[in-house]
Amino acid sequence: MKNRLFSEIFSGAEKMADHSKNEAAAYALKLLSLRSHSRFELAGKMLRKGYRKELVEEVLDYLVQKQLIDDEAFAKELIGSRSRRKPVGKRKMQFDLIRKGVPENIADALLKEYDGAELCYRAGVRKAAALKGRDESERKKKLEVFLRNRGFDWPVIKETITRLFQTGPECEND
Repeated sequence: MKNRLFSEIFSGAEKMADHSKNEAAAYALKLLSLRSHSRFELAGKMLRKGYRKELVEEVLDYLVQKQLIDDEAFAKELIGSRSRRKPVGKRKMQFDLIRKGVPENIADALLKEYDGAELCYRAGVRKAAALKGRDESERKKKLEVFLRNRGFDWPVIKETITRLFQTGPECEND
């Protein structure tokens, strides 16, 4: 009788653990259905939700095995998205990737091909268009501050400003 009761309790505990595991996996999949996440981001969100660390690691290992979490693919997607929407300098992009939990070696490898000069120019063109109607020195100063805040390096900023003010109709006086 005692062994039977123990096995029923143990069996119930296993079902409870499976339920928690399924619940944790469902939560992770819900997050992934909204947008891509790095393993680090998912772990943080799951821990804040109250799941045990061991359970979180087990679920994340399973999702990595099933190729539902891939830090390199996540980083590529983030770089592409940011490059289109809100271009930033290489160092700022690297900082953002590492802050989101992308391993440094993956971030470094992906950013070797990062064209900061072209992205700086594209961001500069957009900002310059918004600065029409101001005098040239004010536009240059505001453009420089804007591009610095986006994390671009000074040589690239200088090249962009020179290029825009020599040829860009965006910066011509009205």
